[in-house]
Amino acid sequence: MTTIEDTLRALGITRNYRGYPHIAYALELAVEDENRLRSVTKEIYFATAQHFHCRWSSVERNIRTIVHRVWRINRPMLEEIAGFHLDGTPTVGEFLDIIAGYILRSALAK
Repeated sequence: MTTIEDTLRALGITRNYRGYPHIAYALELAVEDENRLRSVTKEIYFATAQHFHCRWSSVERNIRTIVHRVWRINRPMLEEIAGFHLDGTPTVGEFLDIIAGYILRSALAK
């Protein structure tokens, strides 16, 4: 979890965002099993919503807000983490894939 939190902080996302616990948990699920990224709504949103006792649509909205914030304030770092140029704001699923992949690559490099 520390690597997830460090990565989010480097992107400018801190605990003051309502969706912070949602995105941290969603990334934890994605890093734990990359296959969950194939069905983000069912495997990540629903599981996160159940964990936090809220609706899956709230999870998606809160994470989407964070994705848009990262896009506005730290696009160059997001593109560096992705390893390629992004033509537009990534979807929540794309964002989770980019960050989870980065975290997994970082773990392998250690």
